[in-house]
Amino acid sequence: MKFFATAAALVALVPAVLGLTVNTPTGVVSCQPIQFTWADGAPPYFLSLIPGGQPSAAAIQSFPTQQGTSFSWSQVTLPANTQFTVALKDSSGTQAFSDIVTVQDGGDTSPATSASSGSSASSTSAGSGSSSSHSGSATSSSPSSTSSSSASRGSSVGAFGVAGVMGLVGAALF
Repeated sequence: MKFFATAAALVALVPAVLGLTVNTPTGVVSCQPIQFTWADGAPPYFLSLIPGGQPSAAAIQSFPTQQGTSFSWSQVTLPANTQFTVALKDSSGTQAFSDIVTVQDGGDTSPATSASSGSSASSTSAGSGSSSSHSGSATSSSPSSTSSSSASRGSSVGAFGVAGVMGLVGAALF
């Protein structure tokens, strides 16, 4: 009976641990476009950027509510050397965070003031190296994103980290 209760508890935790995931963007350059992608969760999604590694900090950039699993920011308006974390919340309140990203210098120090606009797309795949066209982009390389490890799951794991869950399993079995 004890084993059944433990197994049921673990099965109940699987969606929380493997739920919403946000990919960490790479190649983020000031005054250039970037695409944010994520997987799982339930729309609508609330996308924002927070100071790097500070999950409870106020957003330094917020984006419109999203229905799909990607968002293209037409121009990064953050200055070079700014560190940020992508924060994503879905309709159930589950949150996910990317790894810390540092904005690279793009050479142009005056991004357009309307650059916080972007476009979203519904997609089920969030792979690395995907390309999309951006109007006004002067670069031939497109930024990609990599799926981050447990850091991207953020508080969706909550108080139970993987080690905590394994500790509970061990305690229940012995």
